[in-house]
Amino acid sequence: MADTTKQKSQLDGNQTLQKAFNDVDASMTVNGFVVGKVGHKVTLSITTTSLANDTEVYTFTDSGTQLYIITIIYTDGARDTLLSVERTA
Repeated sequence: MADTTKQKSQLDGNQTLQKAFNDVDASMTVNGFVVGKVGHKVTLSITTTSLANDTEVYTFTDSGTQLYIITIIYTDGARDTLLSVERTA
């Protein structure tokens, strides 16, 4: 298991199902980061272009507070072939 400080949920199985059910459209959902909370934001910075190891940096924030950064590196500027993805902060 990954090293994390995230606390385990205190919900039982039935409570978990109730929280995952969306009454609006009768679907089961786990929602993504952006729709999970008002104030969540993802920004993209492209740090190189048209070069080997073309890099995209995604910054995830909560109401202006940086939560983490994901760095994606491609083999070239076309960004067709992924080289690596890493959480860098």
